[in-house]
Amino acid sequence: MGKVLAEQGVRFTYIRDPSRSEAFDPCRILEDIYADGAAIAMLPWQNGLRMAASDHVILATARDSGRCLGVIALSDRGTEREPFLFVDAAYLAPAAPASLTLQRMLGFAVLCIAGNETVPSVIAACVQTPCYVGMLRAFGQHFTAAAVFPAQPQDVVIELGMASLARRIVRVVRPGSRCQSANGTFHAASLAYASGGSSAAETLVVLDLSMANEASILEDARRLYRARPPRTPRRAAAAEMAAGKPQVAAMHGATAM
Repeated sequence: MGKVLAEQGVRFTYIRDPSRSEAFDPCRILEDIYADGAAIAMLPWQNGLRMAASDHVILATARDSGRCLGVIALSDRGTEREPFLFVDAAYLAPAAPASLTLQRMLGFAVLCIAGNETVPSVIAACVQTPCYVGMLRAFGQHFTAAAVFPAQPQDVVIELGMASLARRIVRVVRPGSRCQSANGTFHAASLAYASGGSSAAETLVVLDLSMANEASILEDARRLYRARPPRTPRRAAAAEMAAGKPQVAAMHGATAM
C-alpha cells in the first residue's frame, strides 16, 4: 500500500505492486464500480481481475460511503530507447465525473510514482472510443511543454518525432500491429477474440513530457490532482460527451465485457 490522500469528498489511494497486497481485492473494487449495473470502461476488453498484475493502481473512493468510484491500473514499460508508463485499464462508476476523475487519478499517479521512482515523462494508453482520446488529450494540456500524439484533426503538420515514438510504443504494447501515423489508429490481431473474431481498431494516445523539467511536471500534476469539480456538473457532463459518448459496459460476473 502506498499513499492515501483525501480531498473534496474523494479519497485517493496508491498501491504499488498490488499482487503483493493481501488487502487488494479487484472483485470488491469492480462490484463497487458496477453497483448500478454499468460502468464507464476505458479498456472494456481488459479483464478487471488482471489489475493485480499491474505495477501501479490508483483508487478513487467516496469519503462518506467508502464506495470505489474509479480505478486505473498502470504498468512500467519501455521501448529500446525510453521507458514509458502504460495505462492497462480504467474503470469509472457512472456517479463520478468521468473526465475530471480520470485526470485527477492520473495526476495522483504521477506524484506517487515520482516519490519512489523516476518522474514519468512518457504516458501511453490504447483506447477504442474517441471520447477517451479527448480525455487523455485534455490531461496532457495541463502539463507545460507537453507533446501529444495523435495530432489534433486541424493540425496540418504531423510531428515526426511523436509519430516515431508512437510506433516504438505500439511494437511493445501491441506487437504485430501497424500504427497509422496520421491518427494513431491500428488493428491488433490479439484483440480478435474480444471483438467476436475480427481485429479491433484502437487508438494509441501518447503524452510526452520530456521537454519539461521534473519540478514542472510535479507541480502541474499536483495542480491537476487538486482540481475542483465544476460547479455545474450537468453542463460539464454535456460538454464532456460532445466529442463522443463514453463506452458504458455492463458487468458480467467479475469481468468487464
